[in-house]
Amino acid sequence: MFAPTDLPAEPPLAEARAALALSYADLGLAPPAITAVAADALPDVVRPRLDHVDGMTAALARHAGGPVSVNVQARTRDQGPGLDRLRRLVILAARADGRPLALGLLSVDMLALPPPVAAEALAEKTPFGTLLSDAGLPFLSRPRLFFTLAADAALVRLLGGAEGEALYGRLAHLALTLPGAERPVARVVEILRP
Repeated sequence: MFAPTDLPAEPPLAEARAALALSYADLGLAPPAITAVAADALPDVVRPRLDHVDGMTAALARHAGGPVSVNVQARTRDQGPGLDRLRRLVILAARADGRPLALGLLSVDMLALPPPVAAEALAEKTPFGTLLSDAGLPFLSRPRLFFTLAADAALVRLLGGAEGEALYGRLAHLALTLPGAERPVARVVEILRP
C-alpha cells in the first residue's frame, strides 16, 4: 500500500470490499459480494482492459475505438489538516455513442496533484487518466486485485446488462512516476461491462 496516505493498510480483497462498501453507502445501498480471480482466469473479453499498468481510460479508449467520457454519479470530499481526499463514483462511457464501458470508484489524494490538475479533477469534465496524461504527468495504474461479482440492480442501472450477470473488475493503485520514485495519487476500483 502507499505511504504516506490516510488509506488503511489491508489485504487487497479487504481493501476492494471496503472501497465498494463505502461507495455503495454513499448511494444508500448494500454492496454486492466480490470474489478474487487470478489474472490468467479472467475471460479473454475483459483481460486486456483489466490486466495492464496503463490508466483505465486508455485501455477503454483502445477497446471502444475512440475517446472516453466521464459521468460523475456521486462525490465526497474529505478535508482536514494534511488531508484532501476526493472520492467519486463515475461511469466511463464511449464518447461516440454514450455506451457505458466501466464503473469507477476513485479515491484521489488531492494534495499529491499539482494545483492546476487538482482544479481540473474538481471540474469533473475529464476522466482522471486522461487528465493526468493531458497534463503530461507520467503515471502507472498497478493492479492489486482482480475480482468477479454478480450484477445487482444498482450496477444494471449504471452499466446496463441483467441482474446476476457476471462482471469483472480490479483494484488498482495509481502513482505518478517521478525520476527515481513513484508518488501515490489514487486508489480505484473499476468494474467492467463484458
